[in-house]
Amino acid sequence: MDQKEDFVSDAYSKLVCNISPIEFEQVCLDALTAYAEKEKLTDFNIEHNVKVPTSDGIYQIDIYAKFKALGTTIKVIVECKQYKRPVSRDKVETLYSRVNSLGANKGILMSTSGFQSGTIQFAKAHGIALLQVFDNYIKFMSNSVGYHDLFNALRREYYRQYPKYVVQEWSENGPFTDIYPSKEMVIKLQKKAMKNVLEAQSENDLNGLSQ
Repeated sequence: MDQKEDFVSDAYSKLVCNISPIEFEQVCLDALTAYAEKEKLTDFNIEHNVKVPTSDGIYQIDIYAKFKALGTTIKVIVECKQYKRPVSRDKVETLYSRVNSLGANKGILMSTSGFQSGTIQFAKAHGIALLQVFDNYIKFMSNSVGYHDLFNALRREYYRQYPKYVVQEWSENGPFTDIYPSKEMVIKLQKKAMKNVLEAQSENDLNGLSQ
């Protein structure tokens, strides 16, 4: 990574999501379920806190997902790390080892914080996906000064209904790929926000006429 990319990655790595353990687990499940719906995966099944026996022992898996593709069952192992600091490389190495031991097809590491550069490099080289959970305000830091009042009202209503937490996938440059909420969920939120704002505006106009 060049200096600019390194700066961006480092900045996002220092962001820590303020979330309870129960909420974190649920967001991880919701995000993966939404992703499966987006990809239209068939026979998708997801389990939380699963113990899987292997020839070299029993592994406790945070999230274990399966789906059908090309006539075979695809297995996905997900580790959820609620940390205050960027996830170190040894954690993704452990996940990669588990993927191989369990004969899984994919490994995903989800975190409430970012990832060290060594973690990102190892994950990229070995096909491990890195997902970070953010407080939703990260999505809405843009300034709305100068926009029309109706647009601002729509924007506020949209934010008000938006999920409390969002999930994005990391690449070398940072977490810029949206995973959750899904595109379909966002479209529904936009339509609902527009409906609410227009109804509120119509009601205000009628009140103004009656005065």
